[in-house]
Amino acid sequence: MKFEFSVDIPAPIELVWKIAQNPDLRPSWDVRIANYQVHGPQENGAEVTITFRVFFFRPVGKAKFILFNPPKQSILRIEQVKPAIIPTGGGTWMFQEIETGTRMITRFNLDTKKSKFSADWLTWFFVWLDTTRSLKKLRKLVIKKAKETEVAGSE
Repeated sequence: MKFEFSVDIPAPIELVWKIAQNPDLRPSWDVRIANYQVHGPQENGAEVTITFRVFFFRPVGKAKFILFNPPKQSILRIEQVKPAIIPTGGGTWMFQEIETGTRMITRFNLDTKKSKFSADWLTWFFVWLDTTRSLKKLRKLVIKKAKETEVAGSE
């Protein structure tokens, strides 16, 4: 099952990348993520442990960066989730400079047939809902950080 979402953020690409790809900040804007830990340097081949938020469940996923190319693109492959209540698959995050700042495009390709508990329509609904909410939170966070940076720079 494939998905694509985007958000335009009025900030430089480097700032959007820095916030969106920061493992420590990820749980603050991504409503699906309770914890996001990169093992070692964030680079191609780096392993990642993701603790998801699914109602009161906290499934843990093992993932790997297929591509980590700052500040333009990252690709992550989720290879395993236990318990298997959410699908495995891949995610791509692309960052493009646009006239008003940065466009972040998120693509997911999920292996819904491997998930034991979700029908395709239910997966579609929650991916849409959670990604939309997450991208709005990311936009607000980046705008806030951009304003803080402006204030600090003018002092």
